[in-house]
Parts: sequence; C-alpha cells; structure tokens
Amino acid sequence: MSVLKNILGLCLLCFIIHGCGNTPVPKPHGYYRIELPETSYRSVDTECGLSLEKPDYSKLELINSEKSGDACWFNLKFESLNARLHFTQVEVRGNLIDLMEDAQEMVFSHDMKSNGISRLRVAKEDVGLSGVLYHIGGPVATPIQFFVTDSSSHFLRGSLYFNHTTNPDSTAPVVLRLISDVEHIMKSISWD
Repeated sequence: MSVLKNILGLCLLCFIIHGCGNTPVPKPHGYYRIELPETSYRSVDTECGLSLEKPDYSKLELINSEKSGDACWFNLKFESLNARLHFTQVEVRGNLIDLMEDAQEMVFSHDMKSNGISRLRVAKEDVGLSGVLYHIGGPVATPIQFFVTDSSSHFLRGSLYFNHTTNPDSTAPVVLRLISDVEHIMKSISWD
C-alpha cells in the first residue's frame, strides 16, 4: 500500500509540476509567402489605339461597356499577385487641366486614410510623353495611381486594386515591385 501511495504521490507531483508552465497563447494568422515573378516585359497593342510594354506575368483585359462613351477601358490582371491595374483612356479636347485635376482629386481623396502620398514625375521628352506616378501609403484601396499624357490628344489614367482587403505591411513588397512595373509601363506608352 505504501508503494502505491508513493507512486500516486509521485504522479500527482509530476502532474502539478508539468501543469505549471506558461499559459498557452493562440498564434496569429500567418500570411502567404510572396514570390515575386521575374522582371520581363513584352509589347502589346490595345484596342484603344495605344501600345505599351506590359509585364509578362500580367494579362491584358479589354472592358466593353455601353457606359464608357468616348473613354476606353482596359485592365492588366496580375493573377499571381491578386491585383488588377485599371486603365481609362480619354481624348484631350481642350480639357487637359480638368483631366489632370480630376486625376489628382482621385489620388488626394485617400489623404485621410493614407500615411503619406509620394509622387514621381515620369517623362519621355523625345516623344512628348509626361505623367505622374503616385504611391499612396497606408490602408488605402488604391496604393498606386498614375496618369500619362501626350498633352495634345491622349490622356491615360490608372489605378491599382487588390482583390482583397489591403494590409499595407503584407502588400508592401508587391506594391514596391508594381511601382517599378507601372513606371516602365508609363515610359513605354505610345499612341498611333
């Protein structure tokens, strides 16, 4: 009987000592590892009368809509990054200042939620191409926006959207990569 008491006492002591560890804490949800594709571009012609060099890992999508009027809409879909770059092209008819102000208004409408807005002027002076690329920091719907124009006939505006709620910390590497790709796209645009 004494041996049984000793064994039970020893088991109870081990149970008490083992149970006195740290309180278990649930682990946060993890994020997928982001594999950024290789950088390579190929030239494509759109039905909007412009050509550009798009990243090979993107797919060109033309948007047909009765609501578009004189505008031409198309997207570059980045399936591996779960993102889409929306483009809207309109003709300049003496309204270049209005078009540029509208584009800036779209950017600065995110000012309340953003952590800051940086801009990069993009120009290709030999063909009269100029524009501005905006990076909007923080938890905003469109972290990249831009416009590019030939100042006389064509105006192209674009916005990047993710197909999920954006978390600036987890999308930061993707956004930095896409800023580089969008700058390349802007510099490669040519109109017929």
